Amino acid sequence: MAHAAFRARDSRLRRFYLRVAARRGKKAIVALARKILCIIHHLLVNGEDYVEEGFVKLPRLSFKALARVPLEEMAAVLRGAGYVVMAPG
Repeated sequence: MAHAAFRARDSRLRRFYLRVAARRGKKAIVALARKILCIIHHLLVNGEDYVEEGFVKLPRLSFKALARVPLEEMAAVLRGAGYVVMAPG
């Protein structure tokens, strides 16, 4: 789990790993695993959900529901994700 966490782009756990790895080298993965376990423990004890700061989870749409979404809105979502969207032609 720690290996997947430090591979996620723009996450707090990745920044933590990189900060520790700069000082401690390969031992940073153990520190990250411990941090994840502490977070999980806190969430279970307090009955909370984990929410990454700055992360917005979009609802999943079925194909039929997706067909009703305007193209301009789809293009805006892609632009927000960093893609370049151009009109055909």
